[in-house]
Amino acid sequence: MTARGIGFDARLIGALGIGRYISGLLPELALLLGRRLTVLASRPDAAIVRALIGGEPALLTVNAQPYRLAEQSLLPLSLLRAHLDLIHFPHYNLPLIKPVHFVVTVHDLFPFQFPEIHSGPLPRVVNQMLMRNAVRRAERIITPSAATALAVKQSFPASAGRVLSIPEAADDRFQATRNAEGEAAWQVRLRIRPPYVFYLGQWKAYKNLPMLLEAFKMVRQTHPKAQLVIAGDDPRHPEVRQAAAGLPEGSVVLPGRLPESAVPDLYRGAAVVVLPSKAEGFGLPVIEAMACGVPVICSDLPVLRELADGVAMFCDPNDPAAFARAIAQILDAPSTTRARQLGIERAKSFTWERSARQTVAAYESALGVRLISSALEEDPGARQDQDLQVER
Repeated sequence: MTARGIGFDARLIGALGIGRYISGLLPELALLLGRRLTVLASRPDAAIVRALIGGEPALLTVNAQPYRLAEQSLLPLSLLRAHLDLIHFPHYNLPLIKPVHFVVTVHDLFPFQFPEIHSGPLPRVVNQMLMRNAVRRAERIITPSAATALAVKQSFPASAGRVLSIPEAADDRFQATRNAEGEAAWQVRLRIRPPYVFYLGQWKAYKNLPMLLEAFKMVRQTHPKAQLVIAGDDPRHPEVRQAAAGLPEGSVVLPGRLPESAVPDLYRGAAVVVLPSKAEGFGLPVIEAMACGVPVICSDLPVLRELADGVAMFCDPNDPAAFARAIAQILDAPSTTRARQLGIERAKSFTWERSARQTVAAYESALGVRLISSALEEDPGARQDQDLQVER
């Protein structure tokens, strides 16, 4: 094993969901691997990435933007020159030319399940091709949930022995301690007033936001002072703004993409966090909301049951009336301290440190070497859990 034998591709750190995965996992990988780790970053993100990984790992800036031609031409050359034994791609956008051994994280199968998320026939074909390439050639395939691991195994049977389920986590910002001044400041700035229902995420069709707005229209009939806050934005989905415009003025707030510093305070100030998706690869807002001690209502999906069974309220994603009843129930009777504590404890069972240990164990399995044997011996449960989660 070379001194800097493990690479990690952080070029998508600015992306919404994948960026949260990278920024959560990468600092823990840096602590475990130290000088064995080389992190790839785009030049504009170099300072952000260096702040996350500290001084020991190497930082390699590359001029190869995701989903561009340079990713297929210049990036393989950069990887060869780095003399890496293995590189971890946290998404399926990786060179078709395989320069080294690699591990890939497949967060979901949405390019196949919801091809309309990509605008136009060519992007749809390209994304499906890239995912097939990644799954077919990776030494190990990491998924964030057992449900996603099962979906990968069923869709790509030849990959079954290489698929591992390694959950994500909420980072340390998401805690239940209230910050009244911060909450009030963000609410004033964004024109939010309690009690409010909070959604955080993308606006893609599978996120099911028109259904949520229909449910909230029902809620307003009995709770006229309630607000719905839908964070994010996507001009490709005007139906969200159109549906919001059909509700009374001021009842729906669309603050756009939020500053990261605002998110924990907006979680904690919410009456309830809602995730109405038709599908999820993991469901990070559920974990983050529970960590903040906030009630959660979400779609009744196997992946979300993995995270919050016994804590969240589950509804049929095709039934706006069910979501309306659940929201009204929480507005009428806020959850007890015991219920909130149950969510906090559940969230604590998911940690980025544990995810990083299991991820390094995946590298070890792919390479047939021990990278951090002493560290794993301090937490033997991490290795045992890793073995148990390999999809046979």
